[in-house]
Order: sequence, then structure tokens, then C-alpha cells
Amino acid sequence: MKTLILGLGNTILRDDGIGIYAVRALAARVDGAADCRESESAGLDLVELLRGYERAVIVDAIQLEGEDPGTVFRLKPDDLRITARLASLHDIDLVTALALGRRLGFEMPEDVTVYAVQVCDALTLGEECTEAVAGALPGLVDEIAAEISGGALARVSRPLRERKRRDA
Repeated sequence: MKTLILGLGNTILRDDGIGIYAVRALAARVDGAADCRESESAGLDLVELLRGYERAVIVDAIQLEGEDPGTVFRLKPDDLRITARLASLHDIDLVTALALGRRLGFEMPEDVTVYAVQVCDALTLGEECTEAVAGALPGLVDEIAAEISGGALARVSRPLRERKRRDA
């Protein structure tokens, strides 16, 4: 199965770089079992980034109200749907990018998992993550590497729906 691990973010904005740092650490761990790529782009650019893969693992930063920095969420694309109507093509979400790629006749991944790390500071200039977010990196990398290799999986992530139940 042709697999992509895609790290999204910006390494000069503190915690926003977590996706990039994770994919860099994973590149040596997956040893050819997946293509590892990093990008500062999202939106419409996701169509081209994901094109040609059967499976995608995306790592990015997230900011949710009331969550502790360093919490790792394991999401599916529908968990991330932002809007049914677009203000601009630059705003398309992951679900829309996947659907658009398929509609254009591209091979797009059917199996997509997003690992989203709750950040503390994604706006301050700096090339290191905060302590809480950096502390989540080893477990995150271990979990994704095990998922790719089919090895024993020690989860540090949790589904978003656990958050919703807790808030209810």
C-alpha cells in the first residue's frame, strides 16, 4: 500500500512546527515503508500532496478550547470538516480536498488518519516547541511508526469523540 506521512506546519512558529518535527523523526524510523513529506501549505495544495497515495497519515498542530498542551488526538477527515460552503478555494478542508481530487480523477487515499497535537504557542517566532508539546513528540513518533510498520501499538493519542463525551 503506497503510504504518505505528511507533516504540516511552520518551524519558525514554535509549536506550529510539531508536524514537521514529527515527520523528520519518522523518516528514519519507517525506512521506505512510507514516503515522508513536509509542507507549510494546506487547503487546495492538499490535493496535489495527497494525490497518488492509497493511505495518508497527516501530522499537524491543533488548538482546541480547554485541552492540555501536548495532548495528541487521532482523527479522521470528517472530524475536521470546517464548513459546507467555501469562502475561497484557499480555505478548503481536508474532506473537500479529498473529494475534489477524486472528482478530478486522481487516485486519492481512502485511508486517512490525522494526528493533531494540542499546542500552547503557535504564534511566537521560535524554532523550538514548548516543553509540553516537545514532550509529546517521542510517543507520537512511536505510535505512528508502529502504525506504519504493523508493530505493537502503544497509543498516546485519543479520538476526538472522547473529548466531546467529556465536555457533555
